[in-house]
Amino acid sequence: MTSKSIRRATAEDVTVLTKIRNDAHEKKVAHGDYAWGKEGDGFSEGWVLNSLSRKDVYVVEQDGLPVGTFSLDWNDEMCWGPQEPIAGYLHGFSVRKGFNGGGLGTFMIDWCVNQVRTMGRRFVRLGCDARNTKLCAYYESLGFVRVGIKPMPEHGDYLDSLYEKSTD
Repeated sequence: MTSKSIRRATAEDVTVLTKIRNDAHEKKVAHGDYAWGKEGDGFSEGWVLNSLSRKDVYVVEQDGLPVGTFSLDWNDEMCWGPQEPIAGYLHGFSVRKGFNGGGLGTFMIDWCVNQVRTMGRRFVRLGCDARNTKLCAYYESLGFVRVGIKPMPEHGDYLDSLYEKSTD
């Protein structure tokens, strides 16, 4: 039986989290999704370490092996504007190469829904490239509903598809 768990990331996880983020970046670029940069861009260990110091970053393990990562924030004014405290915001949703399609995404989303519900909030929210139809369809298959599209002129012609999922 496969065991899955989620724990808070530490500085000791930086190398493997960098690998996981870069695996996910490579997959996004292969689908024409440049939300995290173009081909040849990627994440450095310094970037990942800085991220750990600024937000709650998590490691997803399967049978003790780190296979995924994400962060869960309690506000996101850059993408969602000022909001009442009714949601948790999922960022950096990443799965290690070779582990896609094994239910990790559902496991991670369910964990986030439970955390957000525990905080007394009603929605898990996230954004993704509106033109990445495969990723949009994936989030919709997990119960997310598109509630808007936001142009992000600071990222060129990028359109952020805003999704939310009820914690009920």
